[in-house]
Amino acid sequence: MDNKDFVLCQGVSLRTTGKVVSAFSASGENLRGVLSAEKIIPAARAFIKAAAEPVFFFLELPEQDGEGYEVYYLDNCTKKVAYAVAERFGELLANDGVSRFGFGSNSTDEEIYFEDYQEFSAYVRLPEKLAKSLAELGIGQADSFETLWDQLSDDNVGCLSAVELDGETVFDIPEALKDAGMYKVKEED
Repeated sequence: MDNKDFVLCQGVSLRTTGKVVSAFSASGENLRGVLSAEKIIPAARAFIKAAAEPVFFFLELPEQDGEGYEVYYLDNCTKKVAYAVAERFGELLANDGVSRFGFGSNSTDEEIYFEDYQEFSAYVRLPEKLAKSLAELGIGQADSFETLWDQLSDDNVGCLSAVELDGETVFDIPEALKDAGMYKVKEED
């Protein structure tokens, strides 16, 4: 496998990506993988297409103290709304290094979660359906694969950073979607 086409998100810095390629593995109803920057939102769209309505969007933003994440949800959406979120904020979400996000189904608990260093995980009841969609995007299925986490070392230090596109950051998304119903999850005591 050749990684010449593996693209880092703007908010992810590494000296070298080594042998990392866009790839995923499946185990039962769970998929996990690593994606080149340009494949992140198409993978999200593939999940949304297969998901049962209503669907939700979630966003995790680092807290000010850096100790955890604030979690925001936009619940009980139509697929049309989820696609609109992916269209409106997709480039920003896919390129940001500090946030995490995903989409899910309120009716089936299925979910795709885009994490640090361009990794993703998904829980789906019909994994072969999402696997087929990922393969159609040029994302190979493998029993094992290199990740960006595997590349981190004293000589290849990684850095995750926030990005700004067209005057917006991921920290603007909750306010932008507030009127649509996005809310912050309250911490339990």
